Formats: sequence, C-alpha cells, structure tokens
Amino acid sequence: MARNISKLWSLSLMLLIIKPVFAVSHNQEAGTKLRPAMLIASGIEQDNKYAIVVEKNTQRLFLYEYDGKNYKEIYSVNCSTGEATGAKSVSGDKKTPEGIYFFTKEYEKRDLAPIYGTRAFPTDYPNFLDRIAGRDGHSIWMHGTNKPLKSRDSNGCVALNNSDIDNLSKYITFNRTPIVIVDKISYVTGDSNKKIAESISKFLFNWNKALQNGTYHEYLNFYDHEYLPDISWWPEWNNLRKKIQPSNMAFSIEIKRPVVSMHKGIYVVLIDQIVKTSESDLPLGTKKFFIIERGNQLRIVGEEYLTISNIQMSANKKQGEILIAEFRKLKNKYDDKGNIKDLINTWVTAWSAKDIKQYGDCYAKNFISQGGASLQNWLKYKNRLNKKYDSIQVSIDNLVIKKDRNKIKAYFIQTYVSSGYRTVTSKRLELLREKGLWKIYREISE
Repeated sequence: MARNISKLWSLSLMLLIIKPVFAVSHNQEAGTKLRPAMLIASGIEQDNKYAIVVEKNTQRLFLYEYDGKNYKEIYSVNCSTGEATGAKSVSGDKKTPEGIYFFTKEYEKRDLAPIYGTRAFPTDYPNFLDRIAGRDGHSIWMHGTNKPLKSRDSNGCVALNNSDIDNLSKYITFNRTPIVIVDKISYVTGDSNKKIAESISKFLFNWNKALQNGTYHEYLNFYDHEYLPDISWWPEWNNLRKKIQPSNMAFSIEIKRPVVSMHKGIYVVLIDQIVKTSESDLPLGTKKFFIIERGNQLRIVGEEYLTISNIQMSANKKQGEILIAEFRKLKNKYDDKGNIKDLINTWVTAWSAKDIKQYGDCYAKNFISQGGASLQNWLKYKNRLNKKYDSIQVSIDNLVIKKDRNKIKAYFIQTYVSSGYRTVTSKRLELLREKGLWKIYREISE
C-alpha cells in the first residue's frame, strides 16, 4: 500500500465550491479572467474536464471546460427552471434545488413522455445534504421539451431546447460531471484550492489506509462524533484480512477518479474504489463522502454508495458487504492457486518416485489422455513405463496458472529424464474440482 499521495489522485481532481465571494454579471466576467467561484482549478490533469453551471437568476446554462490551468466557458444557452423562485424544499413546490448534483443515467426519446423532449438526465437529488436539511421531492432532471422554451416554466427540473440538450449530452459522464445550480453565479480570480485539495487528498489517503490495514478505532476516527456509520461488517473484514496476509496475496485498495465539491461548508467527495492485484483491477463501486472541518480536523458526516449497477446505497454496511464479497473471491482465487501448485508438486513428486497410487490420485475420474485413453488405461501405461526404466526424474519451470470460466489451466515447461531418454515439453494441465478438490482432467503436450 506504500504509495505516495499524488498517485492516489492519479486520474483527476475537480474541486467545486459554492461560496459567496462577489457577484458580477456574466458580461463583466467574459471580459476578464474571472471564473465561477464554484469551479476552482486544481492544477492537476483531470479525467472529467467538464462542469455544468445553471444560473437561475438569468435562466442560463453554462458549460465549462478545464484546460489544465483554469476553467473556460465553451457553451452557454437559455434554460428554464422551476416556476417558483427560491431553492426547493418540499415535493410539489415547483422550485429547482440549489447545490451540486451529479447525473446518474440517461433516457432517450423512445423511453420518455413527449414533455421531456429528445432526452433526459436524472440527477441524484435529493442528496445527503438535502435529506439532512429536510428537503424532499424527487425526479429532478435536466431534459428537453416539446414546446417553446420559456423562463421559469418547469416543475423544478432544468429544461433546455432539444438541440441544446442533444449537443450537451456528449460532455456528460455519469457520476462525474457535476451540474451546479445557483441563483446567481459569483466570480473569483486566481487559484485558491491547492491547500484544500492537498488536505482532502491526505485525509482520504489515510482513511483508505485505515480501511486496508488499520484497526476498528483508527477507521472510526475519520468519522464525526455526530455520525456513526454502520460497520457491523468490520469483524468479518478484519478476519478476512488476517487470512489474506499469510497468503502473500499482493493487493491494494485504491481511490480513482475523484471529484471534490463544497457547499455551505460541507465537502462532497466522489471516488471510485478499486481492488488492485498483480493480475487485474476489480471495481468496488463509487463512494460519495460528505466531509466537514471541525476544529481544524476533517471528519466524515455521511456516506452514500453506488454499486457497479448504479444502485444507491445509503448504508455504509453495503460497502462492507461488497468489499468482503470481492475479497472472498480474491482469497478463493489465491487459495485455488496455492492448492493447484500443491497438486502439481504432488503429481511431479509421485511421478518421479514411481508412486502410481499417489500419481493416480491427482487425476479426475473422467480424465481422458491426449491420445484418448481413459484414466484406468492411462495409469496402466504409466505403470509399464515405471517398470521399464530404472529411474524417472520430472521437473517443471515457468508455471503459470489461469482461470477460464469454471476451469483452471496450468502452463509450464516440463523436463522429463529417464534411463537413456530426455525431453523438454511445453505442457498444459486442465483442472476441475472433484468433491471439492482440484484434479487433472486433461494433460496436453503443446
């Protein structure tokens, strides 16, 4: 797990902040190097380069692109928000919520009622911040329309002309591209997020380290005293970690593709969690943190979890269940490899020792040789060779074990030496389980 913090943020970092600074008109901003206060350039190359900002006061939508140094406006169009002014608070109030949201999916025209136009993008409203504030409602989308676009004419969604939402769709990445909705955009100059980015990256690096190697209390120390996550899964996770460590299974839990935002003093951090091994990367899903600064210390006050199928889980327990399930698979895989290595070593030793019984025990009952012989006939053939030669020595090199569906294949270079005879062969063993034990059911010289 020894990785520096910069690798933790290897793909991207976006920091979005809603903070009253000073308000100017969009025309004033266009003539200067001012940028929206909620889009703060991190100076780090980003996987997701785009952010959408909706200004309810002017009924305009802006698309910003991060160029590696700053955000620049590349697109702006008219939009329509809720009929009623102010931030959404209850279902049916015809207000558009204010805050930072993320798109979760896309519906195309064939899936929609005509009023939604050519396509629609649902958001994650209400998010954790909305729920703890008592704000409810649902189905806040950005969508097209089937009528002329008018200002403040929706039930709370953000509506666009069909041509505009069609054009905008290519810039949207689910659970990555933010839509920031404010009454009026505030603009700032300069880059002010380096310190914030560094502190949050360090905080999450240490949280991740505690998850992988820390104690129950070290893990809980990252959470605010007013928020107690459900970590009933921790004892099982801890036992699994103890079983994994002696197996020399090289793995790490890594954080990828982070997006960081802040609204009214609460940071929203979106990350992908990946279990990385020497052979593959296993995605665990997307986790969303809500973090506050209390007494100069960052603390987690809430979590949400998106599985690979984009099903939102509010319970921290779900992450533990997914984590444990994936690591069980990994452990079983590595256990299988260890068991197969033991089987092959037993097979080589028994062959060299002419121990036909132990040699035969390494094979499945339905074994068929490359020449078509059954297990019984194969063992008779091997026994004749045992009697023919005074000594047999078998060794293998470059063993590679691969899983293919329900079977495992072992590849290696086999050296066979008997009285007056020597051969080196590329060999493949195909194995399957028989009564819970791995057995050889095909033996192929290549």
